Formats: sequence, structure tokens, C-alpha cells
Amino acid sequence: MRFKKIAALVHLWAGLLIGSLIVVISITGCINVFNTELFDFFHRDLVSVKAEQTTPLSLSALSEIAAKALPEGNKITGIEISAADKSYVFIAQQADKKPTGISYFDQVKYYRKVYVNPYNGVVLGQINAKYEFFNVVLYLHRYLLLKKEIGGQLTGIATLLFLLLLLTGLIIWLPKKIRNLRKKLKINFSGKFKKLNHQLHTVFGIYVLPFALVIVFTGLTWAFQWWETGMLKALGGKTRVKLANVQPVPALLPLHGLALDQALLSLMKEAKGNYETIGIAIPSETAKSASAYMIMKDSGDAWLGMNYYSIDQNTGAIFDRITHSDKAMAMKWRNSNEAIHTGRIYGWPSQILAFFASFICATLPVSGFLIWLRKRKKPALQN
Repeated sequence: MRFKKIAALVHLWAGLLIGSLIVVISITGCINVFNTELFDFFHRDLVSVKAEQTTPLSLSALSEIAAKALPEGNKITGIEISAADKSYVFIAQQADKKPTGISYFDQVKYYRKVYVNPYNGVVLGQINAKYEFFNVVLYLHRYLLLKKEIGGQLTGIATLLFLLLLLTGLIIWLPKKIRNLRKKLKINFSGKFKKLNHQLHTVFGIYVLPFALVIVFTGLTWAFQWWETGMLKALGGKTRVKLANVQPVPALLPLHGLALDQALLSLMKEAKGNYETIGIAIPSETAKSASAYMIMKDSGDAWLGMNYYSIDQNTGAIFDRITHSDKAMAMKWRNSNEAIHTGRIYGWPSQILAFFASFICATLPVSGFLIWLRKRKKPALQN
């Protein structure tokens, strides 16, 4: 009994402390579950292209076209290529290493995306992603629109306290007798608001608990290094496996021209048609190698299939790789972490599940606050 009282006290004060943050993080999480689908829907003119019989233009030629469309001083740092009938996306992004302010907008120097039809080289348009709605929602979710070093710690602490809320909520809810278990899993929608609100808080909290724990466990991976390391060790790994990122021979210029075309050709040979997205990251430091990732259509198992490559900026040749088939389970989990967190791991069914789980998590601080508010008003009403 005393243990339950302590749990209730911890539950109350942790909820009051971070309740509003959990609402923000959860609501933005709901949007992020479907951010790609929503973006593609609202920007069909940028994203969709009609597949033609001719082969796409060379990546180097398309890159030059995209570079000319960018404002002066903005340099292409990444390229995204989709297997579907979509435009190629050329990304120009740079962070301010010593921002004067503490907000996300202070830290991002520029972040633009240029959408190009790969078959005819027509620039379909560009977006200033620094202020684009879904990107702002993402950074609100991850960092509360603060710079990464501050916002990441705040959301991490809030998530840890939310984990404490979930566990103490379970302790408070547990019935004294097993025969009362079924009763505590039902909601009486015909009752008064006070009772209904209490049942919505407790019963929905129990139903969402396993899904909320998955969201919390995967979310904490980005917030704290010790959490990520602990999860890797728990799954049989020691640390995250990393690619070699130093050039075999220092490059004179970042990946471009024939070397860029060769890089895409090498990646296409590796894919053998089994890919959804290929991404190429081009660093400004010529001592570092370029890198690439590949999201597979069929991984051959229950994990998200992702391959990673190191690319020589001089020649476009692949000189190091981490393929999905060669990964231990710990690395397969780490590379699937974001897909599990957002529900994308198994497509629409798991996304819908993640959406409703996030939505219910957003309601819990609200219903909990109303319970606390009514209890505070009781003495005043009696006097």
C-alpha cells in the first residue's frame, strides 16, 4: 500500500513537470508517422514524375542543373534517388557550428531541396526546408526547436520521465485482487465526465503501455549515448559498427562529374533492383570519403534492410560497405530503430498503430491534469 502511495506521488509530480512537453512531443510524433506521405500528397508537383522509356540523364548533369537553381553559396551535400516514379532530390545543407542563439533556426545556416525530373532535367521546384512545415514539426519533436545539444537533452529527460510515468501508472492501476482485473479494463462511456475522464486516463494508459514502451525505448536511443550502447549490448553487440570515412587518396574536389556517375553505377550494381531509396552524402572535406545508404525493398527478414557504403570521391568506387545480410542483430535493430519508432517498419498497419499510440500518449497528460485539478478543488467546494 505504501509502495503504491509513493508511486502515485512520483506519478503526480513527474506528470505535472513534463506533461505539456509530452503533449507536444506526442502530437508532433503523430504527424511524423505520416510526414513522407503527407509531404508527397501536398507537393505532388515536386515529387511525382512520369516514367519515360528513355534512361535518366547522368547524375552529374542533373547535379549541375540543381546547383544552378540554388542560391549563391549553397552547395549540394546530398542526393536522394527513389526507385518509384519520383523526382531526384538534391539537398544543400549546412549547420552553423557556433550559432549565436539557442534555437534550431540559429543552428541551421541553410537547408534547401531541389526537385529535378531525371528524364529531362527540368527543375520542378525547390523548397527552403529550414522553414518547411514537416521539417519544422520533426525538429520540434526531436529538439523542441532548440539547437540539438540543448533540445536533445531536454526531450531525452522528458522521455525518461515519461517512462517513469508509464511504470508508476502501471503500479497504481494494478488491482489488489485478480478477479477485479476485467473490471479495470473497461470504460463506461455513459457515466459522468469525472468518472469517464478517470477511466480514459487509466484504461487507455494500460492499453497503450506496450506500444508506448516501444516508442520510448527507440526514442531514447537518439537522446543518450549510454542508452544506445546499453541497447546494443543487450542485443549482443558492443558498439555501433562504423564505415571507414577517410579517403584512400585525398580528393582535390568533392564528389562530382564522372566520379559521381560511377558512384551511382556502383550502387545500382550493388542493389540489383532491390532498393526503394539510394542516398549519397557528399562532404565538403575532401579528406573524408563520400557515403551512401540504400533502403532495400526486401530485406529477407523482419528488420528494415539498409546497406551503407564508403565512396572514393576521386573515382566513385566503393571501398567499404556494411550490408544488411552481414549485420549482427544489434546492428539490424539500430538501423531499424527509426522505422520502429515511427511505425514504418511494416508499412501502413504499423504506422496506424504508431499514430494512435502517440495520440493516446498525448491525451494522458491532459486527462491526468483534469483528475488532479478536480482533486484540488474538492476541499474548496467542501468549505
